[in-house]
Amino acid sequence: MLTFFKIERNAAVLLLLAAAFGLALANSSWAHEFNVLRETLLGPAEISLNLSLHEWLGEGLMTAFFLLLGLELKREITAGVLQKPISLLIPGLAALFGAVVPALIFIFMVSGSAASGWPIPMATDVTFALAVFAVFGSAMPSTSRAFLLSFAVIDDLIAILVIAIFLSRGFDLADLTLSVLCMGLFARMLRNSSLLLRAGATLPALLAWYFMLQSGVSPLIVGVALGLLVPAQAVEKLEKALHPWVSLVILPIFALFAAGVSLSQGSLAGDAGAAGATGALMLGSAVSVAILLRPLGKVAGITFGALLGRKLAARGSGNSFEDISTGDYLRLSVLGGIGFTLAILIANSVYGVATPLANESIVATLIAMVVSIVFGALALASRR
Repeated sequence: MLTFFKIERNAAVLLLLAAAFGLALANSSWAHEFNVLRETLLGPAEISLNLSLHEWLGEGLMTAFFLLLGLELKREITAGVLQKPISLLIPGLAALFGAVVPALIFIFMVSGSAASGWPIPMATDVTFALAVFAVFGSAMPSTSRAFLLSFAVIDDLIAILVIAIFLSRGFDLADLTLSVLCMGLFARMLRNSSLLLRAGATLPALLAWYFMLQSGVSPLIVGVALGLLVPAQAVEKLEKALHPWVSLVILPIFALFAAGVSLSQGSLAGDAGAAGATGALMLGSAVSVAILLRPLGKVAGITFGALLGRKLAARGSGNSFEDISTGDYLRLSVLGGIGFTLAILIANSVYGVATPLANESIVATLIAMVVSIVFGALALASRR
């Protein structure tokens, strides 16, 4: 566990450094080259895998991140505080209201085509939230980390479903069916006694990702599904093998390119001649303000949902978080304001990569994240 926390802290530092470096590059004399690299096409066009580097990072490598989240959730369900189905009520409702309230604030404040960005403030960044907790949450109750992990993963799942349902441009039922069948084959092969078949389970996992991508639905959902399908006895081993690579390699690379946004209104970062590149980024716009209010929306939604879940779970004697007080839920809810990975993915998906609205959304997300980290650390440290 000490090694796990150490990786989380190191990952958070690397993420911050990578994001800062990406932001600096996008606003330097190297900005044009940086954007050309990000849009470089890689992969065979014959099988519709001729994706940009940005797409490979967002839809490909980030699937491993969601596989890790699925494994962590599976561990809590099989051997942790979520073994009783009713115990999901508290983090589940916290995640639901924590996602809905910031989205409603966005919808209320933003009009026109820009309102399509309402899913941006929904999800919590698990890596940063757990890193802050690891450093400042030593005095929190023993089940606090499980609650934080659970509601963060669940609201990420809600955001992924929103992407799949509302942001996809239609989907192909045949490819979707093939993806589901490949996931079933993956689960069956992992449960086989043959070592060769278990080792070969990687192939149907990759095919599940490929067919989900071709279906038009975000393949990130495949990562979580595969993690939940891994047999309980294999979860810890796979998690330990995957965790350092995801946290210390994949996430920083993603952060480097995802946070590389222009602070001008140009259509391409670093292109001084681009149309509209005449003014500073408008952080006072309705979109920016709605995202900057994300921390408040998260605190209100998560706290309300957790307390409602506690009340409902008590009736069925299913509260696995009895040691967490109302004040503790309030402290943990501040960490819900930390958005990064999915917020950036959604902003680029809705508004387009490197567009003024996407850049504005990402900068506002980064500011809200820093505010939530600072106040979250203070809230946790105030616990005696």
